Amino acid sequence: MATVQEALELAVEYHLQGRLTEARELYGRILAVEPDQPHALHLLGVLHGQEGRPLEAMARIRHAIASAPDVADFHANSGKLAMALRRADEAMALHRRALMLRPGHPDALAGLAPMLAQGAPTDEAVSVLRQFLHLKPEDGGLCFSLARMLRARGEATEAVAAYRRLIALDPSHGAACNNLGNLLRAVGAVEQASIAFRRAARLAPGSAMMLVNLGAALADLGRTEAATEAFRRAIACQPDNGDAYVGLGSASSGHRPPDRAWVLDHGLRAAPNHPGLLYALGVLHAGRGDDVAATGFLTQGVEVAPDDAGCRLALCIGQLRHVYVDEAELASRREAYARHLAALDGLIGPTAPAEARRNASDLAGAHLPFLLAYQGMDNRVLQETHGGIMAGLMAARLGNRIPTIPKASNASSRPRTARARLRVGIVSSYFHDHSVWRAILAGWLTQLDPERFTLLGYHVTGEEDACTALAASRCAVFRRGLGAVERWAETIVADRPDALLFPEVGMEPMTYRLAALRLAPVQAVAWGHPDTTGLPTLDHYLSGDLLEPPDGDAFYSERLIRLPNLGCHVEPTRRPVASVTRRRFGLPDGAPAFLCSQSLFKYLPQHDHVFPSIAAAVSGSRFLFFRHSQDSVSLSLENRLERAFALQGIDSREHCVFADQLDHDAYLATLRVMDVYLDSIGFSGFNTALQAVEAGLPVVTVRGRFMRGRLAAALLNRLGMADAVTMSADDFIEDAIRLGRDPTARSIRTARQTAALTTVYRDRAAITGLEHFLTG
Repeated sequence: MATVQEALELAVEYHLQGRLTEARELYGRILAVEPDQPHALHLLGVLHGQEGRPLEAMARIRHAIASAPDVADFHANSGKLAMALRRADEAMALHRRALMLRPGHPDALAGLAPMLAQGAPTDEAVSVLRQFLHLKPEDGGLCFSLARMLRARGEATEAVAAYRRLIALDPSHGAACNNLGNLLRAVGAVEQASIAFRRAARLAPGSAMMLVNLGAALADLGRTEAATEAFRRAIACQPDNGDAYVGLGSASSGHRPPDRAWVLDHGLRAAPNHPGLLYALGVLHAGRGDDVAATGFLTQGVEVAPDDAGCRLALCIGQLRHVYVDEAELASRREAYARHLAALDGLIGPTAPAEARRNASDLAGAHLPFLLAYQGMDNRVLQETHGGIMAGLMAARLGNRIPTIPKASNASSRPRTARARLRVGIVSSYFHDHSVWRAILAGWLTQLDPERFTLLGYHVTGEEDACTALAASRCAVFRRGLGAVERWAETIVADRPDALLFPEVGMEPMTYRLAALRLAPVQAVAWGHPDTTGLPTLDHYLSGDLLEPPDGDAFYSERLIRLPNLGCHVEPTRRPVASVTRRRFGLPDGAPAFLCSQSLFKYLPQHDHVFPSIAAAVSGSRFLFFRHSQDSVSLSLENRLERAFALQGIDSREHCVFADQLDHDAYLATLRVMDVYLDSIGFSGFNTALQAVEAGLPVVTVRGRFMRGRLAAALLNRLGMADAVTMSADDFIEDAIRLGRDPTARSIRTARQTAALTTVYRDRAAITGLEHFLTG
């Protein structure tokens, strides 16, 4: 008589030959002799499945698994049956068990891959799809699913490769071409993206979406005429496609480009409540100074699409005004800003779903809370919330494109050869004649010891002049024109800086985006925009000992570094070439003329009374302000001052002069025909105060609560004139009145300022302090 093993082998032979009746009979005989024989149970179950009896099949294979639980084939075939019975969860569990018992099991992979392909882009899903495609590389559907998952995970390089592989398998796959284009555009390969979009548009000529994507890529490349044509074709295909109108509104071509507002308004009529159109209209009107219209569009955008991060962010930043009507408006708008920021934090902040952050990653740096610093309050908590959101968006945007760089306590802690210089990178938009260059950048570039430091310059915008050439000459490498933030970040990391310095963060988008990434072991920001950034990626805040109040550390998310004195190395300002007279501004000769040359958003409503109080006491006095580029901003301050003067029975038009802005040389010349420089209270001026001192203009200032309100006061301290710094608005008024009335007092103040001016210039101690910070 044959053994059980011999009978089993014969039964398998019958089974493989398709002689199912004989195989079934023989499996039954084996089980009659040995009821728990696992392989006979399993194969009889398989046979039942082939005969269309899945419930009996499942029962047999379960019995087999109970007899031999560690056989992968049993679990894989049971998984197939469970899927046929629409028991998806059970099927997945069985296939996972099969793969655990035998990694790479082809049937388990074949069963699990299609199920995981429809779900979230988990590590398991990506691994299973990759393994299955290794076995069956021609499966275009699963290749598309893998590419989609890799894209969702932010693994751009791998996703691009997967889409290219799919297109090679199926050149007519329009969706793959379109998705490839989106990925390439996102990583800055816009020319390649435009090729992919063109191919997608040819494959699906009636697809408005693909034409919109093509138009966007062409606009990025500056091919505005072709971009406009693509957007118009998209609208012809789908007249209510809001994205096409957004693109058309942004593009312009020919001698008479379409009016953007008209295009967007027309689009909104065609696609009511389209979030992209509402966002674009809100931003457009905000840029034109029409805050009411901007708020209306953005509020509508948030209402119709609560999860639209673009409208929410723009509405949040839009609460910050250049000029506030009064203190009540300032308080209410600050509260509204905090409320919208909290909502934004929940929507795309660090604890939000990763996909939400990836989808919103392009918004990082798009709208900066620049004006928050001018409200005269402690901004640390608000800035930390904003900074946490933006750092998370940038991490989502870059994904794994840059390596993880550990934070270091100081630059010298990074391993180097004994003789190697420290590599110090400097990122800025202001490697040209600008207040940031004069106060901070020029000193760093010209004074850091070249024997100890190798400078790496990253000029992230295009404006250049003689200062740019000087900067480039001082740097071992000087990068410019790299385009997308991805290329900047990858280049900086490849240059391996030991420390990365930002003279300012908060004034310009590209600098902000880079500051929101970890690109070097040590990252520090200086006071070019004098407020904490709140960014978790910035470790230190470089300030000056004379600039900071005793409790200044509490106002920064960064570790405060108090460099000696003013914390900066400055050169004398060149003398102006231009000649300016008072008549240019309508200022009568002999009338005391107060220069109020700060940006208008530095003047807070709680200090408006200062000007009429001075005017009431100084006969014939004039106050010279310079208009903002937006007429509405200038008008707001003019109206506010009119009300403040009226409260004291004075006509502001007889005392306040608003002139057009001047070029730098004409401004320096204007200093020389004025009588007194009035600093702005709460947000002081540094370069302007220094230039006033150099021009022989007595400075009136008050020592503020925060560093940004103490800049001119610190300058007077350095000049040995702490006694000339006032401590309150009332003292400020009294000092201004005294100087306005008394030419002799002005001469004495000017003489004292001028006599000590050399102590401000070329302060080597500030550079030595910076070098000590860098080397630890």
